[in-house]
Amino acid sequence: MVGGVEVRPPYAAESDPPMNATAMRQEPVDFHEQLRRLYRSLLEDQNRFDEFKQLLALYPVPQAGGDESAEAEEIRSKLNARIQEWLAGGFTGLSATQVVLWRSIVVEERINVALSPWKESNWY
Repeated sequence: MVGGVEVRPPYAAESDPPMNATAMRQEPVDFHEQLRRLYRSLLEDQNRFDEFKQLLALYPVPQAGGDESAEAEEIRSKLNARIQEWLAGGFTGLSATQVVLWRSIVVEERINVALSPWKESNWY
């Protein structure tokens, strides 16, 4: 509470508890650092990568403009829980959009080669 008013971050859901003064002083979340930690974790342990890929393959991609199904939400929740374990906490979790992007890259092996630094035409 600040001045008798509950303080919530702008992205907080109504069900989220209000922030206290200690929570407000915490450092902001560095999403890029979280992703770097995930990359390193997957690169350093083949079993983690295999499990990551398997969970991504199980994730049903919603139709264009469709909402995430209960099954997809459950799989994403399990994936985020495993990532939390691998990284020993400090990971806010992947959104549905991020899981779909990871799935397209890792499972379907799609990557935009026009922007790839390894594409031959990018060498000068």
